Parts: sequence; structure tokens; C-alpha cells
Amino acid sequence: MKAVNENWRELMGELRRIGRRGFERPAYTQNIHGLLLKEIPNLILYEDLARPDADRLVHYTSWENALNMFSGNENPVLRMYNYEQSNDPDEGKIRPREWKDVLRNAEWTDKVLENDARWMPDLEYGGNTYGCSFSSGGKDVEDDLTYWRMYGNNGEGCSFKITPPSGDKHRVYRIRYRDRNFSERDADEKEEDKDVADRLQELFAICKEIVDKATGEHQIAVKTIAQGLREIVYGYYHLIKHKGYVREQEWRMIKVAPETKEIRFDTAAGKLVKRYIEGPCLKEILISDSVITIGPTVPNRGAARAYIEHLARTKHGIRYVAVKNSRQTYRRRA
Repeated sequence: MKAVNENWRELMGELRRIGRRGFERPAYTQNIHGLLLKEIPNLILYEDLARPDADRLVHYTSWENALNMFSGNENPVLRMYNYEQSNDPDEGKIRPREWKDVLRNAEWTDKVLENDARWMPDLEYGGNTYGCSFSSGGKDVEDDLTYWRMYGNNGEGCSFKITPPSGDKHRVYRIRYRDRNFSERDADEKEEDKDVADRLQELFAICKEIVDKATGEHQIAVKTIAQGLREIVYGYYHLIKHKGYVREQEWRMIKVAPETKEIRFDTAAGKLVKRYIEGPCLKEILISDSVITIGPTVPNRGAARAYIEHLARTKHGIRYVAVKNSRQTYRRRA
């Protein structure tokens, strides 16, 4: 995997070269469009690397979602849902004070993209950001009463203890926890927030220089730049949560503004329609030391466990995953 500084240097160096070349059409537009489409989705936001022995990433989901993942696809995948359904009222809204000037300088992208259907949803509610969340921590994080209640459909679900995927395509990031006033940060946290602001400031300055030189015939290039910048910023938005959630030690896999053809729809909940995209194949993350745990309130757990084991091992050839029943005694809330 590349390091953050190396990754950003490559992107900004190429943008500077494009800016110096001028506006020879169509080469100018093609260069910017191709560069940002290639580099932005793979841009490394933080220098995070999950350690399977220490972080133990676990994804909790409902029984229905678990079955849909296994039975609805020849190559079952982890689902990344849109954050518009987040239960956290501060989702995407906690932004360090060091970012304020950068975000103010980015307001020109609003006008550029104001009539773009991909950016029309209210971004306060995660309209363009999709992700998959993992709890981490101690050895029993895959069978935790708190997580069953909050994310495992009151125990009627499954948890997946995974090995983080290799490579940068489905990179996982550690959530940063901040209070609303950013008054409780330690020195490392302050420095980290400043580093992000400095990178964004440099990137926005380079892109604004390019945009300011553009004429009407270069609007496709300008729009592509605005889209790329927003993808980066909104990715950072959804990697910060309020300190009240710090116990979860959450990690996230995120993607901003996927292509329309990538978006799928989940209607298993009846009237509620949920949007999602496909994440990594389960075969890539359910390998040695991985565990699927059947929730404590799943009906007929013996048969349920046998069925998941059949789907994983026999139907899809995921041979190394252990399938277990929860050991927790769980009473549903009235």
C-alpha cells in the first residue's frame, strides 16, 4: 500500500503539470477527467492500517441482510449502505475548526454543481456517501450485547469478524472522535486535523488556479475538478464522529458519489427503500481467523447456524470461516 504523503504528492504534482500545459483542447479536458477519475477514488485520506490481531474488525447486520448477501449474488459481497439512514444526528456534521477556511474556499464548487443530479441530494444526510462500519476492540467484540442491540437488529442478526481487505480499493479507516467544540483534543489529534487542512488547502489552491484560467469551452474539466474535490471533502466528513461513540472504536470503509450504475436498492424492509453499493467479496475478507456469529434472538438458531454454514462453505466455497451461535443471554426491550 502507498503512504498518504506519497499518494497526495503524486496527485498534486500531476495537477500542477496539467495546469502548466495550458488549455489545448481536447487534451486538457481528457487529462483532468482521466486523472481525477483514476486518482480521487484511491486517494488515501489517513495513514491507517488495521491490525487483525489487535483491532478485530466486526460488522454487525440484520438476519435479512446477511441472507441477502449470501443468497443474492454468485460472488457474495459486503454491502456499503448510504449514510442517509444513519441514526447519528451528527453524521457528517462534525468538522474541525482547522478545516473552516478550506471549506469556505470550496464554496465555488456549489455553483459549479448546483444542477448536477449526482450532487442534488441533501449532503447533510449523507446523500452521496456510502459506507460499511466495523466495531473493533477486545476478543469478544463479535458477540457484544451493546452491539447486538444497536447494530444487530436487537440480536436478530449476524456479526462478521473479518480480515481487512488488502490493497487500496476497499481501504478501511479508523474513525476520529471529537467533541462538538473541539476542546478535548490531545496534541496528536490537533496536529492530525491541521495536517488534513494543510493538504486540502494546497489541493484546493492548485485546482482553483486551473479553474480560474478556464473558459466556457472547458466547463467539463471544471465540473470534473469540482466533483473530485467534493469527493475528498465528504470522505473526511464521514470519518469523524462525536466522542459519545468512542467506545465503539469504529472503522469505516467509505465511497463518495459512486456512478449511478453501481447503486443497488434494498427493499427487504417493506416500505423503506435503502440504497447501497457492493463492497469487497466475502471470500476476500472471511479467511483464516474469521467468524460469523448468529445473534442471540435469531429463531431456531441451530438450523440458522447450519444454513449460514451451508451458504458460506458449500455454496460459495468460503472454507475457513467459523460459524458460531452467540453465547449471550438477551432480552428484547419492550
